[in-house]
Parts: sequence; structure tokens; C-alpha cells
Amino acid sequence: MKLIVTSSEDNASMNIRARLLEKRLWTGTGTFGSHPVLSQGDFQMVQVDRIHLDEDFIDERFEKAAGMKPEVVIFASRHRAESRIPTLTVHPVGNYSSADFGGRPSTLSWAHPGLMTSALRSLSANAQGMGFNVSFETTHHGPVLGSPAFYIEIGSYEELWGREDAAEAIAASILSVKDDGYPKVLGVGGGHYAPRFTDIALGRKASIGHMAANYALDSLTDEMIMQMSERSGGAKLVYFHKKSMPKPKHRELRMRFSSLGIREISSEDLEPL
Repeated sequence: MKLIVTSSEDNASMNIRARLLEKRLWTGTGTFGSHPVLSQGDFQMVQVDRIHLDEDFIDERFEKAAGMKPEVVIFASRHRAESRIPTLTVHPVGNYSSADFGGRPSTLSWAHPGLMTSALRSLSANAQGMGFNVSFETTHHGPVLGSPAFYIEIGSYEELWGREDAAEAIAASILSVKDDGYPKVLGVGGGHYAPRFTDIALGRKASIGHMAANYALDSLTDEMIMQMSERSGGAKLVYFHKKSMPKPKHRELRMRFSSLGIREISSEDLEPL
């Protein structure tokens, strides 16, 4: 069961919710908080009144209320960026250091590399011609959960959050997610919008898990590296955006990942889609 979480505090989230309701016939199956639980196939959808960042362990609360444990939690959300570049994003959940925006310090939530990467691929196809960039973001912000989770978002400023075509592309992408069983790969290096990891996801048979941008490299202790691996479905492969970091830092990280049983790969090691 896949749990979609929408927030009444977030107008992009409610836009996506409206498009989801248009696409399928949903059935009420109970309540969660003050809102109905809606069911369609293997999806359940709930609405919360706080911003998603504050919904720690919503998976466990939903399981207690509805008796169903989510395979994955999908947060339909807005995205804000000072760049104001129209962007549709997908990203895992967690914090490499401080917890300035929800979750817990130095704690990653579980990722679902297969379904998250599938969502990005579908979104890239569904958003063709809309004038949006489509990309991963590296792992950042809360909440903290016990189940795999990812965000899928409309960005990057308020005037775009109401775009129905963008919300339609996201709704269609959510409903089409599937795990292709491709190798699970961690991503390390580069910028926040993960250009190389996005390219790999869109061109190679890979399921991307947790990603750490250059600004997070100093937080990659051995314990954090093991969190990245274990909470990405046990990923044992890592792709480094080598050109984005000093050679000594790449050598250091390659050796440390290797010592923990995680092998560096290049894009050529992965089959083309």
C-alpha cells in the first residue's frame, strides 16, 4: 500500500490532491485526524492540516488508525527556491547534520529507490513542454518516519503552485510508480539539484537512493554512510560526481565507502534504459 499525504496548509499539495481526485474514483474507508481516508487500488490518500515537515511518524500513526502499513509514503508538496526557476522535484527525506526543517539531526528516513526513481522518470515524461525543469534534489529536511518516503513537488514560487498542468503531471506520475528492480545506487557530490544523479536516473537502469550534495560531505561519517546504504534498501553501489569535488576528497570518500562494503561505479557500469 502506497500512502499519499497532502496538506491543507500547502496550496500546491491541495492542487495535486484535486488532480488525483479527478483521475480516479476514490472510496472513503475511514478517517485520519479530521479528514477522510480515501482509497483507490493500492493507494491510500490522507489530508493533514500541518505542513508535511511537522508530520513525524505519520506512517505509524496511519497504521494505528487504519490497520495498514505503508510500503512508501509520498508527500505531495510545494517547493520554494530563491532562484525562482520553474522546477518539478523529487527527493528522499532526512538530515545529514542539523534539523532546521523538521526531522531529527543526523538522521535519514528510509528511501525507496525503485519507486522514487520511477516517479522522477514518469514526471520527466509527463511534464514535457510545460517549461519546468525536472530533477532530483539531494536528501534534505524532515519529517522522520519508519517507512520509506519521498517528496514530489511543484516549484519554485507561489504563482506556480496553482498550475494545474504541473499538478496533473505529478498526479499521473504518482499513480504510475513501479519498482523496476534496477540496481540501487547512492549519489555523492555535486549541487543540491543533483544534475548527474538525475541524468543517470533518466538514462540508465538504476534506482537512486539517498544523495548527498557537496555541502553535506563533511557530515558523511562512517555511521552516516551506513545510514545512507541501509536506508536506501541496502544499496551497495555509489556514484560520485567526481568533477564537482577536489580529487583528494573523492579519493578519501571512495576509500571510506569501499571499506564499508559500498563500491564506486561509473555511469558506464549501468545498462542504458
